[in-house]
Amino acid sequence: MKKFVKVAAVVMILVMAASMFAGCSKTLKGTYKATDSAGGTLTFDKDNKVTGEVFGLSVDGEYEIEDDQITFKYSSIIGVDMSKDFSFEKKGGSIFIDGKEFVKE
Repeated sequence: MKKFVKVAAVVMILVMAASMFAGCSKTLKGTYKATDSAGGTLTFDKDNKVTGEVFGLSVDGEYEIEDDQITFKYSSIIGVDMSKDFSFEKKGGSIFIDGKEFVKE
């Protein structure tokens, strides 16, 4: 019985640790502003939703991060579902999408 309790405790600790690490790396939260002259913003929420704004235009969609890649999914203005993959990196308070820096506001 003692052995079972020890094994169960270890399994629970591993499951909780895996959940924490998976949650940390897969989502973003907050608004990030591009450092280039266009100055667009990306606003991420905890439910993998994203809103992109540039020059007064706004697009809502979803995103998914896997390893060093981010995928944006959205509907075009004619109602066609679109999906696009980009390279992704997070460093401190900045994210880099296809090498373009966005700083957290």
